Amino acid sequence: MVNRFFNIIALAALIASSLLLESCGRGPVLRVHNAVVTLSPVDSNPSALHFTVRGGPKDVYLLRVFSSSAVRAELHESKIDTNSKMISMEQLSRVKIPADGKVEFAKGGKHAMFWGINRVARKLGEMEVEFTFSTGERILVDAVVREADGSIPDERKKL
Repeated sequence: MVNRFFNIIALAALIASSLLLESCGRGPVLRVHNAVVTLSPVDSNPSALHFTVRGGPKDVYLLRVFSSSAVRAELHESKIDTNSKMISMEQLSRVKIPADGKVEFAKGGKHAMFWGINRVARKLGEMEVEFTFSTGERILVDAVVREADGSIPDERKKL
């Protein structure tokens, strides 16, 4: 009888602890996904990186994008002047990523630019990109590398 009582207590404790653990589920996590580099048709011109950042538990700023596969990288935003309808680009020093929010870096808006993407990234069809945030967190992502028309880079076709 005592043994059965302890088994019931142990079972109740197990159920209670699993319910508590389930209710303490992991909250929003800062992450970067859907990273695609679109190569410029002119090698001396910069290529564009588009991606999505999902916010974590608190507001942060994206401060830097870097890849050892490129000579230089910058964050930019395209804007359309409402009067002249001219498109301009502005370099950004940081981009706010709201807690549990989403920021799209897409064509016609925010994006990163890479100059001098090396042949290795072009041959592999991907390149590692590091995203640095105001919390000191760094996220590494393998970005897909594509030609402007969406095809695989010419160098990869030759493999």
